[in-house]
Parts: sequence; C-alpha cells; structure tokens
Amino acid sequence: MIVSSVNYKGGTGKSTMAQNLAVAFTLNGYKVCIVDADGTGATMDWSEDRHEREITPPITCSHLTNPKSFTSQVKALYKDGEYDLLIIDCPPALSPIAVKAMSISDYLFIPINTTGGNDIKVTQKLLKEFQKIREIKEDNGGKVEAFLLANGYKTNVVLHESVIKIMDQLCAHYDVGRFETIIHNRVVYGEASMQGKGVLELDNRKAKVEMGRLMKEILTIAGA
Repeated sequence: MIVSSVNYKGGTGKSTMAQNLAVAFTLNGYKVCIVDADGTGATMDWSEDRHEREITPPITCSHLTNPKSFTSQVKALYKDGEYDLLIIDCPPALSPIAVKAMSISDYLFIPINTTGGNDIKVTQKLLKEFQKIREIKEDNGGKVEAFLLANGYKTNVVLHESVIKIMDQLCAHYDVGRFETIIHNRVVYGEASMQGKGVLELDNRKAKVEMGRLMKEILTIAGA
C-alpha cells in the first residue's frame, strides 16, 4: 500500500501524521518506509534522530525530491517487496512532486487544522486536483481514494466544530471520506517528533488511543 500525507499548506500536521503512522504500523509488525518528498527534509531529520538514538524498531526513510525520477524510485522501493507500506510525506505546495505522489498512491490522507484560517480554501484546491488525478487513474484501470483528517482539535470550541462541519461538506461535494478519528491539540505530538519517536512510544494515553484508532481505521479502509 502506498499512501501520501498531503496538504498544499504548511503546518497542517502532514509530517507529524506520516511519522506517527510509520511508528504505529511498524510497532504492529508491518514493514514500513517513509518517503520524505519535502525539500526541507524534516521527516528525514526525524528518521536520522531515531537511528542516532538507536530507537527500536528502526524505521527507514528515503529523501526523494527529484521530480524527474520520483515516480520510478518510489515504485522501485515498493516493487522489491521489502515493504508492506510506503508513506509519502509530500511538500506543502502544488508542485510536480506532490502531483506525482498523489498519482502513484492508493490513498491520500489530508490533515486539516480545525483552527480556521485559509486551510479550507487551500484544501478545496487540493481536492480539485485530486479529482483530476482520480479520473485519470480510473480511466487507466487504477484507483485512488482520499480521506480528510481533523487535526489540532479542541473540545467545545465553536470554531473547531464549525470547521469539521465544513470538512464534511467538502467530503460530500468532492466524494471523499473523513476519518472518524480526530487528532486533538496535544503537546505530546511535538515532543515525540523532536525525539525521533511517535506518540505510541511516549506516555500519553489519550494520544496513544487516537493513533491506535486511526491505524485501525486505515486497515479497515484498506481491507486488511
């Protein structure tokens, strides 16, 4: 399975999501590789921190940012059979790399901050591009699905509730899904990233429950 954690806007949590899902699936026995397609290399740095601190289990990360060879390199990683799951951490822009990543993915996971701002408008642009990619893949006998993820949520905040309702409207309009799991605003996600870890490796029960539920949702969606 190839999935892309993607959003055209920075700061939505796409790298955090990619890192935590990699940890979650690895801890559950899956062979996982993260493809850091972002020029900043933040997830590559996270992976190197993990290796330097000898955190187990180790998680492989490849930094691939050349749009000319991106598709072939990702396919080569997946086709050799070494990995069950490739997670692509996409750059926060409508770039050739992001388009290529979406085109070769089975699933797109789109984190959206519930704090307002222009996240919704940017997501609309992404979903319009996704529609084009989906049509092309379907015409060629392929398939790709997209799911929105509410991130940075705070309970009983009217704005956050409103954003989730707007997300559901986007899902209906663009024929995409939304994860039932909601990622709350928790400091532990930032703490884990700084340590080369995922929240499942730290002592925060609520965050662990969230990530566990999200992984189970993904497995259900994938029919695994």
